[in-house]
Amino acid sequence: MRKLIWTASVAIALLLLAAPRPAVADENFGVTPEKKLAKALENLADTCFECGDAAKGKGLYTYARSYFSHGLEFDPDHKKIRKVMGFERKKGTWVLEEDMIPLTDKINESKRDELVEKLRVDTAPVREKAAEKLWEFVEDTELAAPQRMLALYHVLQLFPEHRGAQKAARSMPADYWYKHQLDDDADTNRVVWVQRADAGEAFEEKSPYEEQSGLPMSKRRTKYLVIHVDMGDKGAEWARNIAQYGEACRTRMLELLGTDAPKEPAADENRLHYTVLIERDRFARFVEKCSGIPDASDRKTRAENSSGTPVYKPYGACWFYPNTTNDFGIRDGLAHDLGYKEMVRHFGSENYYWLTRAFGYVMSTQMNGSILSQFFAVKSTGTIDTGGAEALPGLGNSPAGWRLHVAMTVAGETPLTLTDLVKMRPQDYGQNEMAAAYCFTDYLLHEHKEKLGEFMDDAYKAFVARYKEKKPAESAQELLDRMLTVLGTNEADFMTAFKAWAIANYISLPTGKEK
Repeated sequence: MRKLIWTASVAIALLLLAAPRPAVADENFGVTPEKKLAKALENLADTCFECGDAAKGKGLYTYARSYFSHGLEFDPDHKKIRKVMGFERKKGTWVLEEDMIPLTDKINESKRDELVEKLRVDTAPVREKAAEKLWEFVEDTELAAPQRMLALYHVLQLFPEHRGAQKAARSMPADYWYKHQLDDDADTNRVVWVQRADAGEAFEEKSPYEEQSGLPMSKRRTKYLVIHVDMGDKGAEWARNIAQYGEACRTRMLELLGTDAPKEPAADENRLHYTVLIERDRFARFVEKCSGIPDASDRKTRAENSSGTPVYKPYGACWFYPNTTNDFGIRDGLAHDLGYKEMVRHFGSENYYWLTRAFGYVMSTQMNGSILSQFFAVKSTGTIDTGGAEALPGLGNSPAGWRLHVAMTVAGETPLTLTDLVKMRPQDYGQNEMAAAYCFTDYLLHEHKEKLGEFMDDAYKAFVARYKEKKPAESAQELLDRMLTVLGTNEADFMTAFKAWAIANYISLPTGKEK
């Protein structure tokens, strides 16, 4: 499991509906470390140099660049890192004379996973040693909470296996990533939620997808979904499992929102259609013939390079999923997409992007324990271009990782606000923005579930009224104002309450009584 966490190479098909911006490194989240902690953090540059040098020796240059980038965040004047990268000091400024570390790895690609795992193992002792020194600050009950949280964050960045730090972040490893204690109820009940759901029925008549693409597939119809699976002998089993899981997701998300199910569609063309194909050329044929994407170049790009695509005629999605050993990635993507689409149905548009997309991530957490159907486990740091490699993923983009990240932003007085998210375009969202949106939604569902359902009902009624009057849907700002009114608060008070709740529920610092 740790190998999967380290390499972020889980064989999961991802439906990328928005292109994330690279996250910019902010190692301290606006928290000014006290003197001793500041020195300990500065010393991490030596740790990063040692690990980066090990990566460089294995030909994993992108990982080396990531380690060196983190090192320069801790100590911008670290001479060894500057020298090995090709910097020279001129008039008090570091100038990159010649980039000495390639931006591509020089390895046998068939050996990649083996080399990355060996790098993890070889660097573990030095990373664990540095993490233990920082852990002393986490355990120091005399330090202010933001200082201890900052140390905790870096312990988990360096050595996410540290059980004490995981406990303080209310986290523990799951099958593929890190879960959070707040999701224990879902972890306990999701099997029952799926088992009690209707699996629909298989049907034999040739579907429009089969006629258009020429691809015979296993098919299943439920009240709200039509599932197609192109997987040979395994197709019927996968179609049944995916169909039942999809219906379970729909039931659960309506329970969370406290809203009623829409009228059952009378015809297949009005149901949501989800398709899984395991071969690239067949996926490409499906995208070309069945996706309903009007632009030919867009169809070609998605067919040749993507792991999934929206489908418009009829509405749904299609995944290229070559992993036949498990359907973990499909379940993550399906839960996310169904949650997102339910929100869009209520709002009549994507205008309230932060909540529509974040609810999708909440659904994948509830039903699959993951948030992998999005901006997946890569970060290009602000100091050095790493080509997307991340040598210190910490808890990564996981339910626990996002919560820890947001707890740090509110502890450091640098949180994104609801207005910040409302003003942003979807294409400008990155990891930081989506983590904030996810945690706001988390808070609403835990603390204001009934009011959130009331807001959804209000928003839907307003959408229907505007539609009848041929008026555009409410803007994101109008929806935010409506939500705050229903909650009986204003944004400043909302943010104050959220900050207190996030720190109390996302972090559990040692009290000194554990030993």
